[in-house]
Amino acid sequence: MNINKILSWCAAALLTATPFAAAQPGPAAAPTPEQVRAAINSQLPAPPAGFSWQLYKNAVFLKPAGWHEQEAKPVAGAFPIATYATSPEPFSESRQFEMGLTVQVISGTQRLRGIEARKAVALFLKPILDSHKREEVLMLDVKSSGDYDRTVFRYRDAPPGLKPVIVHKFILANNVTDSMHIFTFESPEATWNENWAKYGTPVISQLQVVAQLPIN
Repeated sequence: MNINKILSWCAAALLTATPFAAAQPGPAAAPTPEQVRAAINSQLPAPPAGFSWQLYKNAVFLKPAGWHEQEAKPVAGAFPIATYATSPEPFSESRQFEMGLTVQVISGTQRLRGIEARKAVALFLKPILDSHKREEVLMLDVKSSGDYDRTVFRYRDAPPGLKPVIVHKFILANNVTDSMHIFTFESPEATWNENWAKYGTPVISQLQVVAQLPIN
């Protein structure tokens, strides 16, 4: 999936579909966010069997068919974190799932707190790193590409009395848009390899963030 090609198609299609706009002097108006979302949805390729495309805020990713889903909007006075979650298990704020995907979209760390998005990633991960042993950190890799810093972080979480789980976080931080996107896939350790291959890999490997779309 190439979001840039889809956006180019969107702009061309919207202009050719509006003869009046083509007849006017000066630059043409940019597509609205609603038009861009509609264009993206109409141009997405067929998803793999057992999945459907999900567009949440400005993130596009695969959702396994039949999974439950919920959204949590930022509450008044809280740091602006919008959250989407999906799992094969019924879940709620008081009943967490064992396996599933969580998408967190954070905006305004620089505007509200004076912290660059790329630096905010380190602050976000610090409590997790501080509370886990070195051998429980299975993967930590940071790379830069264009406006984005990409962080891949995987660790084993084994709180007393609970099943050990493997948690994989894929984080995109963008100082230009003042935003962070945190995609978290988690599964019980006992079934991690199977669940990661069947669900985690397709979701994480094909996700996209559309910087041209507003988050709020």
